[in-house]
Amino acid sequence: MIVCGTLTVFLMSSVEHSRLHMGGGHAPAEWSYDAGGLRGWSYYIRAFNLLREQPSMEIGWGQWSKPGGHSEDILEVCGLHPGGFVCDPCEACESTGTCSDPVTGDPAPISGGCQDPIREDPTLANCGHPTDYEATESCAFWECGEDSKGGVRGSIEGGMGYWMYTLETPHVKWMLPGATNANYEVFGGTFLNDRPQPCTVLGGAVRVSNRLLVPNDFVTFAGGDDTDGFFGYMLTKSPLGKRSATDAANYWTIVIDAANFAGPVMYTAAWFWDSRINWHPKSISWSDPRVNIGYIAQGFEGSIGAFTAQQGGSQYWRTTRWAVPRDRFGPSSSPNTSTLFTGHSQFNTDWAADALEPILSGAGLASERSHAVVQQRSATAGAKPECKTPPTGEGGMSVWHDGGTAEVLWKGFGIGSAFDQAQSEAAHCASALSLNPSHEALSCDEQRCEAAAFLQGGLSDSDPPVVIPAEAVPSEVKTGFDAATFEPTKRNDGSYLGPPAATEEACFDLPASPTMYCTVTTSKAWIGWRWYKFVDQPELYMVFESLPDDGTRQAARDYMQARIERLHRQQEADSTGGWFSPPQGDAALPAEKVSIDPALLLTPPTGFEYGYVPIAVYQKPRVKPAECDVEVNAVGPRPVPHPDGYWDDCTSPSGIENPNCHRPDGGYDVETCSANAESRAPFNYPGRIYGYWPGGSQDDRVPYDVPTRDKLLTPRPPSTSSPPPPSASPSPQPPSPLPSSTSPPPPSPPPATSPSPLTKPPRPPAPPPLPPTQMVCNDDSSTCPHLDDAECDDGGEGSIYSICPYGSDCTDCGSRVAPPPPLASIPPPLPSPSPPSPPAAQRHWVECGRKNKCSENARWADPSEEHEVRCCSDTRINRWSKRSESCPWADSVDGMGGCHSDKTFAEAEAICIEAGARLCTKDELEADCTAGTGCGHDRDLIWSRDVP
Repeated sequence: MIVCGTLTVFLMSSVEHSRLHMGGGHAPAEWSYDAGGLRGWSYYIRAFNLLREQPSMEIGWGQWSKPGGHSEDILEVCGLHPGGFVCDPCEACESTGTCSDPVTGDPAPISGGCQDPIREDPTLANCGHPTDYEATESCAFWECGEDSKGGVRGSIEGGMGYWMYTLETPHVKWMLPGATNANYEVFGGTFLNDRPQPCTVLGGAVRVSNRLLVPNDFVTFAGGDDTDGFFGYMLTKSPLGKRSATDAANYWTIVIDAANFAGPVMYTAAWFWDSRINWHPKSISWSDPRVNIGYIAQGFEGSIGAFTAQQGGSQYWRTTRWAVPRDRFGPSSSPNTSTLFTGHSQFNTDWAADALEPILSGAGLASERSHAVVQQRSATAGAKPECKTPPTGEGGMSVWHDGGTAEVLWKGFGIGSAFDQAQSEAAHCASALSLNPSHEALSCDEQRCEAAAFLQGGLSDSDPPVVIPAEAVPSEVKTGFDAATFEPTKRNDGSYLGPPAATEEACFDLPASPTMYCTVTTSKAWIGWRWYKFVDQPELYMVFESLPDDGTRQAARDYMQARIERLHRQQEADSTGGWFSPPQGDAALPAEKVSIDPALLLTPPTGFEYGYVPIAVYQKPRVKPAECDVEVNAVGPRPVPHPDGYWDDCTSPSGIENPNCHRPDGGYDVETCSANAESRAPFNYPGRIYGYWPGGSQDDRVPYDVPTRDKLLTPRPPSTSSPPPPSASPSPQPPSPLPSSTSPPPPSPPPATSPSPLTKPPRPPAPPPLPPTQMVCNDDSSTCPHLDDAECDDGGEGSIYSICPYGSDCTDCGSRVAPPPPLASIPPPLPSPSPPSPPAAQRHWVECGRKNKCSENARWADPSEEHEVRCCSDTRINRWSKRSESCPWADSVDGMGGCHSDKTFAEAEAICIEAGARLCTKDELEADCTAGTGCGHDRDLIWSRDVP
């Protein structure tokens, strides 16, 4: 302040970028279930553009689910992997930036995994043994020392909002679930959004749908600035991830219901939870079937950007513009409410397993194998929870600032709580806001109500917080606010959203085709994807690597692939994959259902209609992938790339820097931690894991040594069996194709488990047709468990398998010709001179589809043998790959009428000629010229044109 005569001039401070916290809805909106817990729940959440200009802070509204509903006595050991917390730096280290290494005593940065010396001794004793659970059992630190053992850990979260570590966009996105265990991990994308990650941490987002592309950067919507509608979300146990008929593990599945897509999207593999929890044979993670959902909640929290300046002893604020949508109907004739959540249902039974198993197994009555049955059973099983009543006077929307000595709160926006017990009950527990269009701080049109953006107060008791109109802001402050613009945080340029980093390549190496498809989303991001066989997708890499390669792994792959193919076929037959709908009915929703971004809705290409899923391998804002072969759903003008230097500039045109604008270093999380003084050596986290076993008894869990990052820099090894090393320990051998470099020799394995009776073995050649006599047709489920699955299994002409008695699968095979009666014995004919032997059939070389991938050796093969087909061309063929200058163009599917397996040499040669190509040479196959061209043939022997 300057006083000149009788004129007082109040000087204005510079305009600065700040933030204000925001909350909406009402509490309590949470439910706890101590006895039994839930098997699932669903609700409808509003997708709308809360922010009306560039977001610069993180805010969201959605749900939380935590495990529970189990008896405490199931926890016999620490509920959290000891390495998970031993790795964490402590507060003492964080305050100084460095601390002493607990082993060497040398100064070490926090990123080295150092520990607070005060906590090293004695509480960390015996906590650093990643492969010796008997030693770790005496760890006294944190949960391991509590009577409750820390409980079952983990939560599944997600919802609508704006997240600054994702690709920038002015519009709302849906976050597929985020998981919190010992740390926070987003697993809604195969890649972590802002850093690379090793294959060993995947498993949290197993893609299920062949009609929806799940981006690595969350899901966008149609509508642009006018996006508004309800989005159905379900979290439920389901049998989609079962690895065998006896697998009882939990597979928590995300199912959605939107205007243009409905059905399951992804599930969390048991491996995801086990690898973070199961350090002991008796560990209990969220994959254990005794664990259900014990707690759910919904909420609205986060921050919005703001500019602030001081003048005349008061503080002024200009927030990011924000608004809430109006319902299409309300308690009166005008829509003066805004509903955020509605349509809750809770599920107390394993309804999904009962409803889906007929579809997945192909067994039972045909009338039970439809999504109409799934929807009917979810509607019957769903129950309305107890609707919570908020405290009187609470609710509405508010913002606050927590700087200084006390919290400063602003309400007064004309937005309050619209809670009405009867209406909430009728809508299955709705959370709604009341809107007062006549309030001076609220400006409404037919679609939405926008709140005032200017606030005053917060410096002192004499400067109370109030919402003010624009004209009440001092002119100099208003001029400064008008010149300021909110800038994106620029934290994510897509560098870690593909192509896969070195430690990710091993689990991305088996696409069904090298063709990259691409599209551009409503948020101007380009996405590139390839089609993968369901069991070859990256999220299932560790699921299979952690199973013994003694037949168990292959049986699981076959079992899972067959089930997902049946699911896709039934979805096509039913023209829907929907599992649930609003319990109050679609017409009673306060707005229409929202539409997902059309760029993400796919039709599988020919040959990939059943059992294949799209996996994003590239995503960047405004930059089309150079490898894109086919554009899909890309309409309108293509976005213009950002100018050079865009990502390095955090300052707005007005010169105000966004403090939230910074790029992460993209480094890996700490994987190798310094051990405590007791174990005297570094150890690898997570070390040895005892995953939930797909067999019947959990007493026979087979441990697995999780490979360290340096072991993942090469593609996955071929499936080969090797004899176990000797050991005096009675505990079972971990299947260890990539053993930890610090692990001691593992003990011996248990006997190989038998494949499930419903798991089909590899296809044998079918026998020749029988001579005609009478007809046989007898569907006999007692001898053939594969009736009516669209696959002929009785070994006769046209059959795929020979696993059922001849004539016992006539629904799939048709009526069979019975064999003639045996002939009476007759004397053998007199010997005659032997004719000259015909010339031996010309053999041809068969070579592995990718070097070192096959369990069989390359060799000369008789032309009547059956092997897989890949073709080569010396001239370019559209969508074929040329891996190097010395390689021809090659492919396994495009232009060949789909994938080809189990073909004789003559058949293989004819297929390539029909495609305008030829069989590849031995040298070309050995040089991996056809590797990665699809159909899963990298692990198969391929016909070549070479002769001896």
